[in-house]
Amino acid sequence: MTTTQRETVKLLCKSIITRLENKKSITFPPRLRQIVQDEIFNLVGPYIFTEEDLREKTLAKIGAKADVLKDSAFTDSDQYRAAKAVVKASFGDDELNGFYFQKSLKVVAETLVKYFMRSSHIDDVYETDEDLEHQIIEVVKKFDAAEVH
Repeated sequence: MTTTQRETVKLLCKSIITRLENKKSITFPPRLRQIVQDEIFNLVGPYIFTEEDLREKTLAKIGAKADVLKDSAFTDSDQYRAAKAVVKASFGDDELNGFYFQKSLKVVAETLVKYFMRSSHIDDVYETDEDLEHQIIEVVKKFDAAEVH
């Protein structure tokens, strides 16, 4: 499995917009595509952690506890695995395709739907809230960064 990075979250946001646009669920001027993509990334990005985030937080945790761990019988890899387990547990139970959701996928989808309904950058929304949520969740569940490039 390839590790997920912040750029992968941006690709996920781009995939969501593309899917909704291709399905004629939303419309917006093409010149605003990057703005819409950046706005939804800024909106939901903080709730979606990646393998890269997990690694950074794990190394930070080891660094903070290094003096305590030095006196233990753990090897470096044992220390890393133990710290990773603690950090991963703090990320929550919602893990999908290398993404760790701090809020449920449904809540993330609801957040995006609210954005699409209220944003001045979106011209029209042609689906119900529930249909948009379903489409967003479907994109996330089927997302494969290797196929997006």
